[in-house]
Amino acid sequence: MDALSSIDKTNKNNIYLQIGGYFSLAFAVFQVLGFLLPTSAIAYFGGPVKLSVEHPALFALLCVVLGVFIALAGLYALSGAGKFRKLPFVRTVLVGITSIFILRGLMILPLIRIMIIHPEIHIVRHLVFSFIALCVGIIHLIGTVKLFKYGYPEK
Repeated sequence: MDALSSIDKTNKNNIYLQIGGYFSLAFAVFQVLGFLLPTSAIAYFGGPVKLSVEHPALFALLCVVLGVFIALAGLYALSGAGKFRKLPFVRTVLVGITSIFILRGLMILPLIRIMIIHPEIHIVRHLVFSFIALCVGIIHLIGTVKLFKYGYPEK
């Protein structure tokens, strides 16, 4: 018996895709509001400070566009979890979303190497961001595998 089959045989909900979806929606709000952050916060989170100062309207547009894509990722996860109607290509899109989160999370590996070789470089926040992305990717992966294995959740 594998781990997923013991989690929820009834398939009434997919808690993993729900968690991933709500995380993405919260992150989308943060992303959209990113143009309101001071330049020090933009720099801390790895945003384009020069763009935010020299072309604030373009930076705001960038924040909104990225936020919309992240919100769509959240909506697809929630759709896969059965929270509302099935969106087109839900499985395919969820595989893509999962891949993006996991690939972003795997950036933790070279960051750890850099930290070991150059302890004077302070990259802890990048390690934390990568770890969060990896955790969210794994949550999406479990939920997406469950969706493939058991199908769309029953209402």
